[in-house]
Amino acid sequence: MFNLSRVLPGDSGHIAAIDLGSNSFHMIIARWENQQLTLLDKLREPVRMGWGLEADGSLTPEVRERALACLERFGERLRDFPSGSVRAVGTKTLRSIKDSRDFLREAKAKLGHPVEIISGEEEARLIYLGVAHCIAPDNRSRLVADIGGGSTEVILGEGMAPKVKESLSMGCVAMTKRFFADGKVTDKAIKKARIAAGQEIAPVADEYSEHTWDEAIGASGTIKAVAGVCQQAGWSSGEITLKSLEKIIALYAKHGATDLTLDGVSEDRQPVFLGGAIVLAALFENLNIESMVAAEWALREGLLFDLKGRLEDHDIRESSVRALAERFHVNIAKAERVAATSQALLQQVAESWSLDLHDSAQLLRWGAFLYPVGLDISHSDYHKHSAYIVQNVDIAGCSRAEQTQLAALVRCHRKSLRPKHFAEAGTDLMPLAIILRLAHIFHRTRRHSMPEGLALSAKKKKIMLRIPRVWLEANPLTYADLESEARYHSNAGFELQVVPVD
Repeated sequence: MFNLSRVLPGDSGHIAAIDLGSNSFHMIIARWENQQLTLLDKLREPVRMGWGLEADGSLTPEVRERALACLERFGERLRDFPSGSVRAVGTKTLRSIKDSRDFLREAKAKLGHPVEIISGEEEARLIYLGVAHCIAPDNRSRLVADIGGGSTEVILGEGMAPKVKESLSMGCVAMTKRFFADGKVTDKAIKKARIAAGQEIAPVADEYSEHTWDEAIGASGTIKAVAGVCQQAGWSSGEITLKSLEKIIALYAKHGATDLTLDGVSEDRQPVFLGGAIVLAALFENLNIESMVAAEWALREGLLFDLKGRLEDHDIRESSVRALAERFHVNIAKAERVAATSQALLQQVAESWSLDLHDSAQLLRWGAFLYPVGLDISHSDYHKHSAYIVQNVDIAGCSRAEQTQLAALVRCHRKSLRPKHFAEAGTDLMPLAIILRLAHIFHRTRRHSMPEGLALSAKKKKIMLRIPRVWLEANPLTYADLESEARYHSNAGFELQVVPVD
């Protein structure tokens, strides 16, 4: 169900982050000591998953096998890491796979820990988090760019806070695959690649041109390799300029192939380096970047800091959910009441339904804050609007699967309750939907107070709600709502019995 990390990983304090990128898979292991991050181990394998992505959204068997074998090797290193101490995320290629559920299931079996797919916006946030922690703390404004295998993230921020985030569908693998798949480099192919990159940036260029920044920082392999080339060639001490990028591209044009050997570029990065350099040149041209330096930290380190926040109850998802609720003018006081009632009901049935109290309580709380967001669009079938919003907006900290689960819970907080609504999210959310529905009913109007002596019990699909008779007589509309709710439960294969007690 909902994957909420909460248990500190043993006495060692070891945690791990894994980035399933389109070009390489990375894993870093760290320990927290005296409020400092100490990196203990790094592993990287050039899986090139992006090369195996077919036009129909499937992965070639060879690349799939290579990816899973890599995760199995990573899993050997993580064998003694408890649940909640590892966070593994997939980026552009996994976002593009037609049906990723089978792959994620196999990946979890090999790795021993769940793998999440994150949105481009979430990837950008984590990249900025990693870069911001890498440099001296200050409130300077900065542009951060990260060129991955399948996508490029560009973020504007101040200090530790990202302000503008974009994920562009171009990367070193994608660009190479599209324009230099045969390994040949021509002036014509370079020109086409640069135009395509410019077209990808153009829709967001105006937004960035409205801002200024004190420094431009690049992250991850491509940009660090470009900085290495500049330093090795004596063009600079590692600073990147458009002029140096033009020199690199010209060297490839003269050589005529992608197998050009350059000091500063590793052998496994060599085949896709030109594609990455072209993407970076397009960023310089279209965003008017004068110079850029490379940072040592990026997405993986951002994952570690984000995981640390979750483990210490500083979970950004909590503030993201509240911010979304406020954005859509949710009655926060009422949301708190619904959340509190759902927690009280959860306590009574968690054991009989085998629900994890922490995970379930967190998800119910967030559902209580988000189910009304659709009211800003329309009162008619607002639960459907709410589900669409929750599924498609950027909720910082949430993976794609987590937002799908939240959207299903929001969708089913009222009216029809059917297993088909949980097809993607998982039918194990059905008990939580039932709890949220009941909590919502008890708070339809502000004047309601929870009846003393309310008791909820459950045995598999049979649910009994015991309510003081005097309260039901004083609240006939709620009693009618509960009777209607029993019919919805019946359609879903559950039996809800409302029992007045003296």
